[in-house]
Amino acid sequence: MSVISQRATLRPSRLLSLQRRYTFAFAAVLSVAMLIVNLETSQGGFGWTQQLANLAPLAIAAMASTPSIISGGGGIDLSVSPTMTLTSVIFVAWLVPAGLGGAISVPIILGIGLVIGLLNGFLIISLRIPPVVLTLASYFVLIGVSAKILASPQYLTTTWVSSLGGDVGPIPGALFTIGAPLAIWFLIGLVPYRTALYIVGSNDATAFSSGLNVALVRMIAYGIGGLFSAIGGFALTAITLSADPSQATTYTLVAVASVALGGTSLLGGRGGIVGPLLGAATIYLLQDLLVTLQLNTTWLQVVYGATLVIAVVLSGVVSRTRTKL
Repeated sequence: MSVISQRATLRPSRLLSLQRRYTFAFAAVLSVAMLIVNLETSQGGFGWTQQLANLAPLAIAAMASTPSIISGGGGIDLSVSPTMTLTSVIFVAWLVPAGLGGAISVPIILGIGLVIGLLNGFLIISLRIPPVVLTLASYFVLIGVSAKILASPQYLTTTWVSSLGGDVGPIPGALFTIGAPLAIWFLIGLVPYRTALYIVGSNDATAFSSGLNVALVRMIAYGIGGLFSAIGGFALTAITLSADPSQATTYTLVAVASVALGGTSLLGGRGGIVGPLLGAATIYLLQDLLVTLQLNTTWLQVVYGATLVIAVVLSGVVSRTRTKL
């Protein structure tokens, strides 16, 4: 074999090795490319603060969908988007009118999201219902509860949440809502739980035989997803200063697409929340580009699908290669 053919053979393997080590590499390249194109085509300035604020709900929905997927067992959580909307509705319709819209609202809203996630996880584990089926049921229940609390959109006067859609001093407020799940995920990495999560997601039978409480690990994963969703509720409220029950389905499927695009294996055991964040950024920037270029937005769905297919195929190739090694 010639030197040239050897280099041609090694180059794809190096790329696969890079993707295997950094699961978010594909999404990182795409997001940077889309950002450069958007910066070149934007008219009148890119508007970093507003762009980040608009990205925040999608990015957080993607990150919230990730822990349950990493835990394996087909853990796709369809209730993330309705949970975000419900927490937004509770904040606007109940807490603010009751004089609880200040700092006290943060633990209340986060607690609600955490409980919803833990309840989903508990029911999935105890009743042995496939996660997609159970969270689909939760999806409809949460949509119904939001509509029952608030029949039509309700708007806020200026509150501290409005800063999350603008600037907090010199810092874009969306960096706090997007950064909160990243910070929590980092802190979780300081304790043994996150390692246990990856072990369970990779092979739950082996994890169980090793003494890990598989059921508890997975239930906590759904709880973390619910906690992140509640943070997304604040981000959702911040960009409109309102709560709208009709928006409950907005981020359901696109969040899962962001997770897959970000390199997190839908089979579990591999990935993280940085990849889904980058995947969400890619999808958001792609949509923004189509609007800027005044192209038919129906092409957006085609590009979503094509990009997602490439990401899933790449993930499958990487997983198969890793299995052979």
